[in-house]
Amino acid sequence: MIRTNAICPLAVAGLLIFLPRPQQAAELRRLTLNEAVSLALSQNHALKIARLRVAEREQKKAGERSSYFPSISNQSNVLHVTELQTIGIPTGAFGSSGGTLVPAQRIDLPQGKTTLFTSGTQISQPLTQLLRIREVNRVATADVAVSREDLKKAENEFAVQVYTVYYGILIARLQRKAVGQEAGVATERLRESEEDVRNGSALKVAALQGRTAVLQSRQSALTLDLQLEDLNTELNDLLGLPLNTELDLDPTVSVNFELRPREEYLQSAWSDNPEILSAIEEIQKARANVSAGKLMYVPDVTAYARYSYQDGVPFLVRNFGTFGVSLTFDVFDFGKRRAAVREREEELAQAEENLRLLKDRVAVVIERSYHKIERTRNLVEVTNEVVKLHQENERLAQNQLNQGSLLVSEHRQAIAETYKAQADSLQANLGYLLAWAELQQAMGHTPRF
Repeated sequence: MIRTNAICPLAVAGLLIFLPRPQQAAELRRLTLNEAVSLALSQNHALKIARLRVAEREQKKAGERSSYFPSISNQSNVLHVTELQTIGIPTGAFGSSGGTLVPAQRIDLPQGKTTLFTSGTQISQPLTQLLRIREVNRVATADVAVSREDLKKAENEFAVQVYTVYYGILIARLQRKAVGQEAGVATERLRESEEDVRNGSALKVAALQGRTAVLQSRQSALTLDLQLEDLNTELNDLLGLPLNTELDLDPTVSVNFELRPREEYLQSAWSDNPEILSAIEEIQKARANVSAGKLMYVPDVTAYARYSYQDGVPFLVRNFGTFGVSLTFDVFDFGKRRAAVREREEELAQAEENLRLLKDRVAVVIERSYHKIERTRNLVEVTNEVVKLHQENERLAQNQLNQGSLLVSEHRQAIAETYKAQADSLQANLGYLLAWAELQQAMGHTPRF
């Protein structure tokens, strides 16, 4: 009796750990894999930021384009001077009239007013600067294209992350079920071992081994529970959902893909891969910067027209206009412009080398993914056959249990093996899907199934 009482708490604890855990009420969301990907692409915060960055670059491009057109500006000033220049007319400067000097005494004429007001409105049209403005606009256009390709790359990467976490949850759930069955097996075998010990047909070491198996099952269950919570939170974050949303995931995913010749995938990557397209835009941007640097040797010539109003300035009418052309040129800058041009030429060389590097990397990814698809497809077929065999074994075990020719622990072991086989099958499917997703990603396509 003492031994029986010592077993009960351990057995009860081993069973309670596998019961459904109470959770706070949360929304249950049913999703397929493609729905999860679409949700992530539309709601993920990081992707929203990437789209806003594209809009930001577009506005910057619009601002640079406005530099082509004339600018209208106004400059107004109010000034106060402490002392005015005067014109002095000495006595008798204009002779005399009737014996009286003209003027009869010295006259001082102030020029203007002590408080002056000027206002001028000017329209200016850059002329030679238009050459540099064109290159700056080419840079802005490249920046917009790069941000769009970065967004496309981020979408592809997030799609692959969704596949990984989605299948990770499905695999962990099956593993959790298998551990639950193994816990039942361990508990049942512990009971059988204790009975054998009491009957004298087994040593106490058998009971100790049974307790160890129960505790190990409990440890595995707790580990998988933590893993599932983390995966569920991660997937909710990727999808832009509340972190406590409960997800009902559909495990049905078509894995029948038709492989085309490897060269087709490579050509598709050259034209669609966002990293390659971004690298091409970086080259265009670097070339524009080189041209803009060389144009710094061209003087700035600006045509302008100005309408001015003044009050208090001597020798100027109240309203007048001016027009003309201004030229500005740095005659000598101690090699600053030359160094800037050489720096930009080095940036261009780096951009061209980076494009060659990315093409080589993408070719390697396509080659690796292509072979991986072929290998994992065979693995999927094998694991599916293993699942069928375990399901048949489970059916036969159920029949033997009903006939009383099989122990309960052995039946539960057969169920656990089926869950394990299904988890292995899902793991193989995940490897196959990720290989296909990597191939699609290398081509610049958002992976969808």
